[in-house]
Amino acid sequence: MPPPEELSLRSRKKIRTRAQIADAAAELFGARGYDAVTVADVARLAEVSEQTVYNFFSSKEQLVLDEDAEFEARLVGLVRERAAGASRTDAIRAGVHAFLDELKRREGPDSRGGLPCLINSSPTLRRAWLEAVDRYADSLARVLLEDSGVSAAVARVLAGAILAVFVVIIDEVGRATRTGVSPRSVIQPLRAQIDDALDRLAPALNSLPG
Repeated sequence: MPPPEELSLRSRKKIRTRAQIADAAAELFGARGYDAVTVADVARLAEVSEQTVYNFFSSKEQLVLDEDAEFEARLVGLVRERAAGASRTDAIRAGVHAFLDELKRREGPDSRGGLPCLINSSPTLRRAWLEAVDRYADSLARVLLEDSGVSAAVARVLAGAILAVFVVIIDEVGRATRTGVSPRSVIQPLRAQIDDALDRLAPALNSLPG
């Protein structure tokens, strides 16, 4: 995206409106829970029409899964865009550490309205999240297949293992947030546990061709 000063007035207004809607949704979901909030509720708090909400977010689920495409691209990039000379495990470990650091920085009053907490409290949203996870696994498997030439079954198993690292992190942070525990208190021990898991996964990942 171009720097803010290079964006047109119309583009800047769209960015502000989208952020306004997303912030309103997070506030309401955090206060009432995902299932008790309607799109109309979000529109009222954001001071926009319900249609405007749908112009930016195709469904209620997308108000929470709004970073879906970016997250999928991020996962794929860990494998496809790793630095020259870096092993797959090193690239994934660096990406995981960066992700943990971001979750720590995001902690605040609105944490209960974020994806980690909400997928641990709403069965409806959790189903949408698991559908997204299946899609991420398919994308990762395709990249591993292209990158290494292994069989489709091997690519899918390893993609699932890589993705499981991120799913575990999101679940653990979400459970902590839901029960009133600071995510910061679980992130450090979780970092060590994830490093252990990656060390165990490393022989399989690093033995792939390519």
